Amino acid sequence: MAVYVGSLLGYALLEPRPRNFEFSEPSVTGESVVIIRLRQMDAIQNRLAVDVLIHPGPNLQQYEPADFTVRLSSWTASGELIYVHGDLSVSESATHLVAVGDPDDWPFDKFTTDTIGVEAFAGYGAEQRRIPAGIVAAGQINGWDFRVQNGTVDSAPDPIPTVRFTMERTRGALAFDLGVLLVLLALPAAALFVAIETVLGRRKFLPPLTTWFAAMLFAVVPLRNLLPGAPPAGAWIDLAVVLWVLIALAAAMVLYVVAWWRQRD
Repeated sequence: MAVYVGSLLGYALLEPRPRNFEFSEPSVTGESVVIIRLRQMDAIQNRLAVDVLIHPGPNLQQYEPADFTVRLSSWTASGELIYVHGDLSVSESATHLVAVGDPDDWPFDKFTTDTIGVEAFAGYGAEQRRIPAGIVAAGQINGWDFRVQNGTVDSAPDPIPTVRFTMERTRGALAFDLGVLLVLLALPAAALFVAIETVLGRRKFLPPLTTWFAAMLFAVVPLRNLLPGAPPAGAWIDLAVVLWVLIALAAAMVLYVVAWWRQRD
């Protein structure tokens, strides 16, 4: 019971709290702000899903919500333009950002987006004008923690504010991964112990235990897929842990069949 309660308290302490929208005082009183709300991280596809919204300042209240658009652009660290994303409006606020990283490094994988330029516009056609806007990043993705790096890039006619996201797995997710891996390692240890004791004649052969071995064998893949943000098939965890767990369980089943054969005679 103490271990159970301790695990719950540890998870509550390790898991980060969701980040609420934190506007600076100028944002509340007179500055327009582009809000980037994190929605989902797809490590295998290297994609970060976000919602892009705009908070207009008091001097823009004459515009309708549909009059605002946000343009995102990707830049290198040295300030070179890579490409421009499609404009986002109130009706189409969801988009994906490329977050570069290696999912095979799970659970210590880290993903970083390009430097994302953020420009806000009001109006349409010839009357469209760029409006100064800060950037606020908020939200929380389960199992992930993120860092935000703000800056600017030089571009005519005015500098463009930028943001860059770095995604890492939370300590709570790492602790859960460790727990599942310990369960995976316990399966072959228990199976081999029973099989070896039976082969050596120290324990009596029990036919119903053959189904127990099969159940443990078929439980490995579901347990592996239970890992938060399960890595792609063939990752190091499969070669270093999962494959050898399967081999050990299969060996235990063979030993138990040998014990059955011996006791049959």
